[in-house]
Amino acid sequence: MDIIPIKIIFSRLLLICSLLCISLFTSPQSAEASKKSEGVEILAIGTGAIHRENLAQAKDKALSQALMKGMEDYLVRRLGREGMVNNFQRLVQEIIPGAREGIENFHILAENRAENKYKILVRLRINKKVIDEKLRIAGLVTMEGPSIRVLFMISETQEGQPLYWWKNPEEPSAMGAVELILHNAFQERGFSLINRQVNIPEIEFSDEMRSTDLSDENILTWGRLFSADVVIRGRTGIIDDKEVFLTLKAMSVNEGRLICQGMHIEPIEGDREDSAKISEALKKLANYLASKLTPAIFQAAGSGHKETQILDVTLTGLKTYRQFVDFRNFLRKDVPGIKSVKQTRVRKDSISIEVEFEGDENKFMESVLNHENLPLLLDFNRTEHGKILLEVE
Repeated sequence: MDIIPIKIIFSRLLLICSLLCISLFTSPQSAEASKKSEGVEILAIGTGAIHRENLAQAKDKALSQALMKGMEDYLVRRLGREGMVNNFQRLVQEIIPGAREGIENFHILAENRAENKYKILVRLRINKKVIDEKLRIAGLVTMEGPSIRVLFMISETQEGQPLYWWKNPEEPSAMGAVELILHNAFQERGFSLINRQVNIPEIEFSDEMRSTDLSDENILTWGRLFSADVVIRGRTGIIDDKEVFLTLKAMSVNEGRLICQGMHIEPIEGDREDSAKISEALKKLANYLASKLTPAIFQAAGSGHKETQILDVTLTGLKTYRQFVDFRNFLRKDVPGIKSVKQTRVRKDSISIEVEFEGDENKFMESVLNHENLPLLLDFNRTEHGKILLEVE
């Protein structure tokens, strides 16, 4: 039998150990763990001006700019367009100044001097956990899922008289200049805006609901009638022919409470009769207050945003169509959690509806049958297919 030299045996053992180590460190579990620990890598270019041939100073400025641009690029990716717009003020005040703490490491990949400027290309790695914690502490919210549905109720004062659409809701009027400007400002920030010119509820409106001085309860009632998540009530007018004012307050329909409010005044740059100058001032007001209010609205409406279900409900034993209209208006106006009510089928003595509701069937039936304003006496059963059947007694 041939004798293998000790040196060869040692070399083979060393090779086997090396292969084992490589296998160990590249196993699926280790690779996955490594992947999870990685941050987000971003490329950024920074520029620094060269003064008196001081290249070191120019390089430091270019590096600082590249790191800041890289962090800003990450925040845009992380929050999205609406998130950046909605939270811009808090981002520049609370997040970006201390963002360098969220940079794990960086490497300068390339450098270039062009005349009096010094440019560098940097690859930086962002620590997601650090930045997410900063965003959490700052209370910045990114909305996922359905957009927040907003109903605007804005009154304008013209020649001493208030003008507002809910005075005669049966005759839908076109949106005024202020309402249109607010629609644009809030739509840019990711809200879903309700067109109050269509699907006017078929109910008799009380004098209190037509009043210019709406109570909070009446504001919420309007919100429920239009299946809104939030109602924004506002007033605007001109002060001494020199300034435009705008007040806004946001009410959560689901929670039945005030979320936030704000007021601002903007000077009219030019002639009071110049509609373009007034419109310019109104746009500034709308964007200023939208930026102020939207973070709180997103946070409040987002935290109260619940999963909805589509329920199939059949109302049977009806004597008149008016009974159905009363029941439908009751659902829209009085039952919390109702997002929408749509008529789907009509038969001889029954009408079926599709109800979008925040909760399950049990919660829906409890909310309906135990409500003090229920307009009909109803018995609860199920169809042969397991759908909700309400029989009028």
